[in-house]
Amino acid sequence: MDGFCSTGKEMKKRGGTPEIGQFNLRMKRDTTIFAQDLKVDISGTEIPYDTSHIYTGEIYGEKGTLSHGSVVEGKFEGFIQTYQGTYYVEPAERYLNDKDVPFHSVIYHEDDINYPHKYGPEGGCADHSVFDRMKRFQASAVEDSTEEVSLDPMLLRRKRMAQAEKNTCQLFIQTDHLFFKYYKTREAVIAQISSHVKAIDAIYQGTDFMGIRNISFMVKRIRINTTSDERDRLNPFRFANIGVEKFLELNSEQNHDDYCLAYVFTDRDFDDGVLGLAWVGAPAGSSGGICEKSKLYSDGKKKSLNTGIITVQNYASHVPPKVSHITFAHEVGHNFGSPHDSGTECTPGESKSQDKKEKGNYIMYARATSGDKLNNNKFSSCSVRNISQVLEKKRGNCFVESGQPICGNGLVEPGEECDCGYSDQCRDQCCYDANQPDNKKCKLKPNKVCSPSQGPCCTPECSYKGRNEKCRDESECAHQGMCNGVTAMCPTSEPKANFTACHGETQVCLNGGCSGSICEKYGLEVCTCASQDGKDETELCHVCCMEKMNPNTCSSTGSERLARFFNKKVTTLPAGSPCNDFKGYCDVFMKCRLVDADGPLARLKKAIFNPELYENIAEWIVAHWWAVLLMGIALIMLMAGFIKICSVHTPSSNPKLPPPKPLPGEYGSRQAPRQAQPQRHHRQTRENYQMGQMRR
Repeated sequence: MDGFCSTGKEMKKRGGTPEIGQFNLRMKRDTTIFAQDLKVDISGTEIPYDTSHIYTGEIYGEKGTLSHGSVVEGKFEGFIQTYQGTYYVEPAERYLNDKDVPFHSVIYHEDDINYPHKYGPEGGCADHSVFDRMKRFQASAVEDSTEEVSLDPMLLRRKRMAQAEKNTCQLFIQTDHLFFKYYKTREAVIAQISSHVKAIDAIYQGTDFMGIRNISFMVKRIRINTTSDERDRLNPFRFANIGVEKFLELNSEQNHDDYCLAYVFTDRDFDDGVLGLAWVGAPAGSSGGICEKSKLYSDGKKKSLNTGIITVQNYASHVPPKVSHITFAHEVGHNFGSPHDSGTECTPGESKSQDKKEKGNYIMYARATSGDKLNNNKFSSCSVRNISQVLEKKRGNCFVESGQPICGNGLVEPGEECDCGYSDQCRDQCCYDANQPDNKKCKLKPNKVCSPSQGPCCTPECSYKGRNEKCRDESECAHQGMCNGVTAMCPTSEPKANFTACHGETQVCLNGGCSGSICEKYGLEVCTCASQDGKDETELCHVCCMEKMNPNTCSSTGSERLARFFNKKVTTLPAGSPCNDFKGYCDVFMKCRLVDADGPLARLKKAIFNPELYENIAEWIVAHWWAVLLMGIALIMLMAGFIKICSVHTPSSNPKLPPPKPLPGEYGSRQAPRQAQPQRHHRQTRENYQMGQMRR
């Protein structure tokens, strides 16, 4: 199926989400994610495995786009990165309980995802106390005296030259039985692994780590624990209730010297909304991170700290792929040597400047991000500096050379003029197929101007299409693409006028993308309506605007203050949007649901020790003093009656008082102890006598 095309369906979603148009995907079997000597281990048994159901590619004719996914049981699952953002395709059964729906899959835009504020107080990562404990443990490694560092300049020079060729981190991915239980088949499990690795591969390859470029990832080994492994005593992950730190430790207790990094994927609901955990790498002075070898630590055990873990469950809900991919990139960032971002330079989302704040925070930000900001899929300059230092020191220890462009994969890569696949696939009259000799394959045939494999503006007759022939559909913020007659690629579409309403009139077009707020159309700034005394809480899920640099003017589009701009027309946020200053999220009824990350014990504590509760009680006592007095008298009378009734049945040591009256049904049981009293006194006297004899 190499080189097949997949077509999306024309549809527009509710709630103002981006329009989903027609996708013509040019895809081929993905040979970059898995090593040629890939080992797949199913429940302890190594099997030969075919990864031909994993595909990658791009939107036909749109350079810079990316599509990746799998075809399992005839259904495609994956993601499509377009100029308008990323779309995700998943089985409908993950979100709908009704099995009788007339469709098998759902497709949605990344803006439709309801996530960040729900995923724990630290954005899916463990809190600082956990990292402090991990840091102390990393420093407790027993140094290996056999390790020698050569300072020979020639050796160091050769090492740097070798490192320039090595840019691929090889992975060992394990999945536990709970992960298999959720995805049901090994094909689906491997598809999830592929999707995660492809997502972080795109992020890291697109980052320049101070001169170190094209960092990529490749899976060298996979171990899948099926549901039968839940009862296997040799399976360290068989228990259901394992904390996140212990789960990472179990992974680290295995020897992972053959790999750059080793991860375990699971479907567990860890405490505090933690989605992942990993050891932080360092250039020197601490163990952990990429290429780290197994060492002996202060607890007397050998551990591999080139490890991490990822879960796809959070607060009893499935984690969307977008969130899980960013979490994986975040945790691998720790392995590569980046701590959490800090400081004004690397946390623009905390800036007082509205321009910086709108761009959002970076991947390594400690807490959750909204995921749709410009910076959310990028590394900050702080992370780049830290990661580049670790790469400079360590990548020569375990990174390998990346694969070269592959003629026959259906994609025109550097060094190729065209690529129509192998002889049994190529239907192109313009391009030599991959079965031809090296000096011909993936090159244009004589007197041929172009090849359809280069883009949609080349005809099957190997000539450029005429000017103004359509090659891309119109979108909300861009006109349809037209061929220019001089290239096979579809030129960039002309953007529609800035401030054209889009995304259900909640945003405006800026430079061809639906990225601005509707507020900007009127010279205002977007803001978040927060809950205040006397303020209508129905506005919390409205689009709100304010005058520039004046937060006190923040009002709903339906308010009197902004009536001259919006004519009191209420514009609501899409379901799942953050609200009340990121303290909650809007549901489908446009009600702001507050998120309580503290848990039931904290809520109980707040309820008991709430000062307002005691103030209300005091006010009630003052207002109803007579009722309190009556209750006090009634309580005294009740206690007096209880004492009076029970006193006649209570034994006493006073010999002048009459014996106690027996309770109904207990006469016999009370006689026995009275008859036994003389025997106890007799034994006591006898014991005293014997003690007296011993004293003599």
